[in-house]
Amino acid sequence: MAADDPSRLGSLGLEALSIATPPSDRSAGTNAPSGRSDPPPAAPEGLSRRTGATGEPPPLHLPAETQRAMLLQLEAIFQRAEEAEGGVGVGELRALALDDGGHDGGGSPRIERLKNVRGILDQMWWSESVFLSRATEVLADGSREAEWRSPLGEAGVLDFYLAVISTDGVAHDLLLHALRLVGNCCAETPENRERVLSQDHLLAIANHLQDASLRHVVVPVLYNICVDFELAQQRAAGDGLVPRLVRILSEQAYVEPTDVAIFGHICRLLELVVVIPASIESSPDDAAEILLQLASDLDTDLDSHLALVTSALAHLSTARYQQHLVAHEALMLPLRLLVQSYSRPSTPEQRGHAVASGREHDASSARPPSPESDEEKLLAHMRNSIIQVLSDVSAIPDFASAYPLDSPLIGSLRMWLSVPQAHLEVCACVMLGNLARSDEVCRVMVHDFRIHESLIELLRTSGDTQVLHASTGFLKNLALMSDNKATLGEAGLVEVLGRLWAMDTAPQIQYAGASLTRQVVSGSYANTRRLLTPLSADLDSPAHARTYLSLLLLLCEKSDQAPTKTEVARTITAICRVLNSPHAAAPPEELEDLQRRLYRLHPDLARPLVAMTCQNRWPVVRSEGWFAFALMVRSKEGATPVSDALGQLELLRPLVEVVSGKRLGGGTPGPEEEGGGPEGRSTEEQRKLQEMKRIDRENALVLISKLLEHKGQEMTPLRRQMFEDLLGGRELSFWSFDDFADAAGDEPSTN
Repeated sequence: MAADDPSRLGSLGLEALSIATPPSDRSAGTNAPSGRSDPPPAAPEGLSRRTGATGEPPPLHLPAETQRAMLLQLEAIFQRAEEAEGGVGVGELRALALDDGGHDGGGSPRIERLKNVRGILDQMWWSESVFLSRATEVLADGSREAEWRSPLGEAGVLDFYLAVISTDGVAHDLLLHALRLVGNCCAETPENRERVLSQDHLLAIANHLQDASLRHVVVPVLYNICVDFELAQQRAAGDGLVPRLVRILSEQAYVEPTDVAIFGHICRLLELVVVIPASIESSPDDAAEILLQLASDLDTDLDSHLALVTSALAHLSTARYQQHLVAHEALMLPLRLLVQSYSRPSTPEQRGHAVASGREHDASSARPPSPESDEEKLLAHMRNSIIQVLSDVSAIPDFASAYPLDSPLIGSLRMWLSVPQAHLEVCACVMLGNLARSDEVCRVMVHDFRIHESLIELLRTSGDTQVLHASTGFLKNLALMSDNKATLGEAGLVEVLGRLWAMDTAPQIQYAGASLTRQVVSGSYANTRRLLTPLSADLDSPAHARTYLSLLLLLCEKSDQAPTKTEVARTITAICRVLNSPHAAAPPEELEDLQRRLYRLHPDLARPLVAMTCQNRWPVVRSEGWFAFALMVRSKEGATPVSDALGQLELLRPLVEVVSGKRLGGGTPGPEEEGGGPEGRSTEEQRKLQEMKRIDRENALVLISKLLEHKGQEMTPLRRQMFEDLLGGRELSFWSFDDFADAAGDEPSTN
């Protein structure tokens, strides 16, 4: 994963780790044997005892003076021992790195010098020199300098130590410094990383995680190889690195200062590799719970916290870990993280105080950091990621059975609807909304829990688009149950929706508001009446002549979003259906009065239906348009806006075509044109489309018949004749565009 990947939840950038000699190990092994133990075991992928660069087996036991001379040669190349510090410096190394004088151009002088080093290392290995560990420490310290990393690789020194790492039975101190050299050489040096992968040494390095005393070095080595190198991440994923790291995190206690650093490095390495889908296949079933539990510890620094959450969510993106989380009733872990994120302390002292006071679990008193801070931006991104996963988890069937409506978790979510933190409100809406999938659950939520009142209050007061979008989606689910519609209306839902329609800078909220309006009005006479209520009860106020439907129609006029316009048009269809239903729970005179108000106060009522009827993308939606027109022309008042709409060729053309079955200009129109033709449809789909075509024609004939009845005397002779011919099933005498325009009473377009 790239260092600046915006999907990362941890620190803003990733840097390679420089691996120094641990203080406790800096002088270790200087006087102790540091080669392999005796007898050395066979190591097919590592170094053998008798194979070197020249192929000649040297003496196995060099005199002590010769071994010391080898070490002095290395120190002369790099530096003199700094006895006061018990280690080695890099002054002479730097001088050599900058000195290119006296070279004849046949290659890098550093590489030439280091080729001699490789020969010395081979001799030390063959002879099992007691000074090999010290020599390796010198080289490992030198490899911290960036200018020496490539030469060490090209001269074969890196290959030597990769083989050492892959050899069984290597002494601890030699292995430690060999790992340091490999890790430093791979830091921001792609060619050395490729050497590690090309020789399949990555798994051998990862195998040393089993030794707890080496983890503080192995983890940074793996990190330096994998960071910004996707191929290495994929290889590590395939080698099972993620389950190893999860197991280490779950089994090891990190309490010392050095342990805290190891913990952070493990978290960062885990975050790098877990993005590869195959990396989590062999993780334990409870991997997500382990990581979430660790992340919930307030003593964890922010980078490690975010890395743990990222890794946990990567596991929870798959059904296996989602089901395990639900089955073991562990959903409180991610919910707790959401609450903690609002009061997460920035310093160790603040973290200690938070734990002592217990306020990390108190959602009502949580206060977020400054919204402008980088920390808050990272935490906000984390919250969004958690909510997305919880949305998926709460949508699986097991969730409803594991967490009934009277469970503590559902109780917490209900409480979150009234807390001032936006992400908690969104999470509650999403998870509870996913539960609201049956009539019984919806009934309990509305009539017993009164959840809709909190949701309507959010629509009334919140300025957060995520909150508004989530709450409208939840209310739509609740409104699917017919018995809930009137209750929602009584709580003021219709009136508060006007606020959403007016949000011109948030078109997605306008769409959500229009869609919820259609849902709550459909089949509800009470809410239809509310939508037609005057904006003011004052008879002298201009607002008395305007209704909430007037505001909705204004949205349709201003919006350039086709889905929003379609929802408004479908709402008009729902209103017409309710007011023309024989089952409407209202006296006939009241229905007639509402119909008159509908047409008298909204003269442009038919305009939204025009675009819906003329589009070819959604045949079902188009059929709703013809149906609405047929309902409107039943009354003389309703025929007026329909007649005005038919003054546009845009609507008149499809009306003629749907009735006649012929396309102006030739051809046969039909629903089969949507979706690429009948060859891509099943027999059942074609049957439904043909049935839809038949119903559209019947509604269009009703439209023409009623228009002739109510508006025939006002039509031009040509238009009236055209309608009469269509109604009588007679062949029309024109099929050119100009003739059609003349018959329609309009001038042909010159464009």
